[in-house]
Amino acid sequence: MIRLCQRPGASCGACCGLYNSRDHGREAVRAELTRRTLVLRRTAPTLGAFSEAAARLAEGGPAPLFPSVRVCPLLGFLDEAETRVGCLAHPLVTGGPDLRDAGVYDVTICESFLCPSHAWLDEEEAELTELATGDFHLYGLVVTDVPFLRAALGAVAALTGARVERRHLARPAFREALTRLLALKEELEPGSEGLFGAFRPGRDGEPVPRQIDYQVIDRDRSPYDALLTCVGADPHSGNDLDLLENEVRRRLDACAETLTPLPVQR
Repeated sequence: MIRLCQRPGASCGACCGLYNSRDHGREAVRAELTRRTLVLRRTAPTLGAFSEAAARLAEGGPAPLFPSVRVCPLLGFLDEAETRVGCLAHPLVTGGPDLRDAGVYDVTICESFLCPSHAWLDEEEAELTELATGDFHLYGLVVTDVPFLRAALGAVAALTGARVERRHLARPAFREALTRLLALKEELEPGSEGLFGAFRPGRDGEPVPRQIDYQVIDRDRSPYDALLTCVGADPHSGNDLDLLENEVRRRLDACAETLTPLPVQR
């Protein structure tokens, strides 16, 4: 089974509530992770001390966007450069004691839980996501939204006639263009449903695919419907469909121009 939480070039903390705050932009998320990291690095590696620190951190943290979704204050930066996120109570981080019971989940849950993406993605898709994002903030947003990732890769393939492969990301220009396409996840309007994928909860609690209500804005279905649906380009979601469609087109064109040779001008 693939592991998505800690990859050689990327890490994810989504299951610890990394994005569950009203301001889940890069700088706000980074500031909160830094605050936790500094406190926990100065905390004695005992269950009692970590439990007290976790309670103080939770009390002083930002209000959750979804109160029913837990936010673990033990998530922080694993490295001095602040490029990798992870559990600061994990025995590999503490150097011995397992202090994860001090968080919002117990050790058993932390040890056994895997997000649904582990069951859906294959190693090639995981590696493409890692290479095209790298940064913990964008990586976590993309790797936990399989429909968005596949819609983006599928749109590039449909435009170029070439399936995106690892070797293509060796080209810096294409890699940058693909990163820009995936970075749509970071640029949505506040409150957009697109941040958390192309589904909304149904009456029975099961996910129901969203659909763009084209009739409301009196226009035909977009040729980029799959990708636009994933980023919440719906009049009910706080985003402007036309603006997002134009942006998707520009970023897809950039991917196509850098993936395939430009036609010879005659």
